[in-house]
Amino acid sequence: MTIADLLEPVLRAAEAEEAELAWAVTLVAEAMAVLGITVTAGRNRVLSGLSDEKAVLHLLRRHRQMLVYEGRMEEALLLRDLARRIERMDAGWLH
Repeated sequence: MTIADLLEPVLRAAEAEEAELAWAVTLVAEAMAVLGITVTAGRNRVLSGLSDEKAVLHLLRRHRQMLVYEGRMEEALLLRDLARRIERMDAGWLH
C-alpha cells in the first residue's frame, strides 16, 4: 500500500463539502491506527495524542514531499490547498 492509496478517501474529498472531508479525514486516521502507522518527531519519538486532522496532515505532508521530489509540482500545490482546509478543521473552525 502506498501513501497515496492510504490517503485516497481524503484526496477524493478534496473538492467536497466540509462534512465529507471531515469524514474522509477520520477514515484515513482510523486506517493509520489499524495499520500501526505513527507520527514521529526527531529521533523517532512517537507523537501521541494527535488529532485525526494532525495525523492526516503529517501523512499528507509526506505525500506532498514525494510529489515535489518527483517533479509533480502542480499536484503538490493542490495538496497544499487541501492541507490548509484540514488545518482549519483541526483549529475547530468547522466544528
